Order: sequence, then structure tokens, then C-alpha cells
Amino acid sequence: MRPLLISALLGMLAAVCAGPAAASHTGLLFGAPARVNVEMGEWFFKPAKITVEAGVAVDIVLENKGSISHTFMVYPKPPTPPKGAPYWYEYVLRTTYFQDTGEILVHRRGEFVVSATRIAEVAVEPGKKVTLTFTPTRKGTFEIGCQLSTGGGGSHAKAGMVGTLIVK
Repeated sequence: MRPLLISALLGMLAAVCAGPAAASHTGLLFGAPARVNVEMGEWFFKPAKITVEAGVAVDIVLENKGSISHTFMVYPKPPTPPKGAPYWYEYVLRTTYFQDTGEILVHRRGEFVVSATRIAEVAVEPGKKVTLTFTPTRKGTFEIGCQLSTGGGGSHAKAGMVGTLIVK
């Protein structure tokens, strides 16, 4: 019992000492070599154009400066936009950029929110910051959008909350 307790304490001490640069279970680090700060709010992403390099881990720090919740979604721009929020979500779930890229982390101040290999969106509450860490693998130009409904058939994206992710 005593060796088990000592091992557990040493493990917790190592985790605490590792701090925010601690690796996750697959080795992707907090504090990726590339970092992009993105402000979001009613009805914008700033900057609206984000350029990253394929194969280089990136932290995209999302800060919601608005007064309502927003989401950050990345997907290929559809030839014909889906009509209505449910169809947008179906489209994004099928085509999200954040699939087949390896590990994706969503975290805030060194705290994991989620660690996955596929996500469709990152939600950010008003006044909060969330960091999305991933390694881009697919080159190309993709649309960024907040497809939350505004009611009456509208959406945050239709109101102007769209942008572009370019992976070189």
C-alpha cells in the first residue's frame, strides 16, 4: 500500500512540475511552435484570414469578445450552402477539417476541455478564451464559420461571421 501511495504522489508531483508545457497522451504539446490569436464576436472573426503551415503544430487562441456564445468551425466551402442550421451541422460533421489530422486538443489555461481525433466545432462562451491545438495536415483553403442560428432562418455566419483558413 505504501509503495503505491508513494508512486501516486511522485506521479502527481511530476505532472505538477511539468506545468503548461506537459505533453498529452500522444505527445502534442501545449505551446505549439505556431500561434494565432483570433477574436470573435457579433458577427466577426478577427483576423478573418488565418494562414498556417501544414505539418507544424499550431495553437489557435479563440477569444470571445462578444456578448453571446459563438463557435469556430472549419470546413470546405460548400458549392451550394446548406439551408438551415440542422443541414449546416450535418455538412460540417461530414466535412470538418478537424478529422484525420491526429490529436486535437481544446484547452484553457492548462486545463483540458477535450482531447480527440475528430471535432466539428469549438464553442466559446462570452468573455472566455479557449485554445485549439492541432497539426494541420491537409493543404488548401477552407471556410471558417459560426453556424449558430439567429432564428428565422438566419445564422451568425449569414450575419458576417465567416473567415478563411489557408493551410500551405
